[in-house]
Amino acid sequence: MDGLRRWLAGVTDAARSLARSPRPTVLCASAIVLAVMAYSTVASIAEGMAQVLGRRFETLGNDTLVIRGQSTASGGFVPSSGDLSDLQRMPQWVARAALVQELSGAATLLEGAGTRQVAQVLAVSEDYFDIDRIQVGQGRGLGRGAGSGKRCLLGARIAAALFPGRSPVGKFLRVGGQWYVVGGVLAATDEPGKFVSNDDAVFLPLAGAGALVKPGDDGGRLVVKAAAGADMERLRAKLSALLLRKYGGRFDADDLRIEAKQALLDSARGATQSQGRTVAWISLLASLVAALGVMNMMFLSADERSGEIGLRRAIGATRADIAWMFVCEALLLCLISIPLGLLLGRIAAGALKNVLRLDSAPVLGWQACALVAMATTALVLAFSLAPAWQAARKDPKNVLRSQ
Repeated sequence: MDGLRRWLAGVTDAARSLARSPRPTVLCASAIVLAVMAYSTVASIAEGMAQVLGRRFETLGNDTLVIRGQSTASGGFVPSSGDLSDLQRMPQWVARAALVQELSGAATLLEGAGTRQVAQVLAVSEDYFDIDRIQVGQGRGLGRGAGSGKRCLLGARIAAALFPGRSPVGKFLRVGGQWYVVGGVLAATDEPGKFVSNDDAVFLPLAGAGALVKPGDDGGRLVVKAAAGADMERLRAKLSALLLRKYGGRFDADDLRIEAKQALLDSARGATQSQGRTVAWISLLASLVAALGVMNMMFLSADERSGEIGLRRAIGATRADIAWMFVCEALLLCLISIPLGLLLGRIAAGALKNVLRLDSAPVLGWQACALVAMATTALVLAFSLAPAWQAARKDPKNVLRSQ
């Protein structure tokens, strides 16, 4: 009972001490809040984007392979229209093949009906929509006939933004300085993720994109749907051999990424884990800075409260009581700051949801919240031990004599 009383007395004294020094208390608490908030926000958004990419790859069939290119600067494989023609001459192995190239830069300025928007613009060959199971909701597809080179297709959300309250079919749209006629609007998929979802993209025919496409900017990709009954591993080997033979040693097999649906999903998960590790290190550094701030505040507090510490020792407080009071101050800072940081991180992630167009505000699981709470608390408490020990070692005689 006496031990519990001493414990409660230490907590009460720590709370009063923090209240008597509002400025350093607020500064230290703010550092902890910002560290936890930064981790919570970034980790939540990374998790949300990984979920978006996972759902995007889920639309691919198990009979589909994606041959991904690399940037020109890397010196690796960059798919071209010639490669697409080669694949189309393999009917016993390839049912359909399509080439997808992104316009220079991640986003392109669009102008239509007096409004301006920035969107992802893709130049694609005709079979891409069938392979990727993309449906046209209004109008018609890009087609192969005369004049199809200057038609474009809009995603449902970008169409509504460019032509609010009216049908965009037949209207003119300026894409990166060139004019196109809107041939159709894709059926809404409600896929989340700005610059990831087809609802926010503009599609141009590969033949009509002209100077807007600069091969090699992002590498592009070839999408291959296997012929009925084709063995996927043998098809992968044949495609790799074809391209390596064609380019005569300009790159090796390690530069050629031919991936099936599961490999793409695994790649998305791997990217998420890598982002998670990076975020964890950044959070650790931020928590370390916060813990150093708490330690410095407690060193100053120990010096300023020498008289109080000497008086407590003189009336019977032990060194353990003094040390416990300082540790309680650090613990109270964590108990106040960490939940507030997690709450603000959730609010910030919800605000960024609309910017990134995620389907819902991503929320960290309780395991991640518990991990960041325990790691931050452990750091702060560890750094509070030095000032707590310094305060506990003060000689009450010398302190009271100096006072």
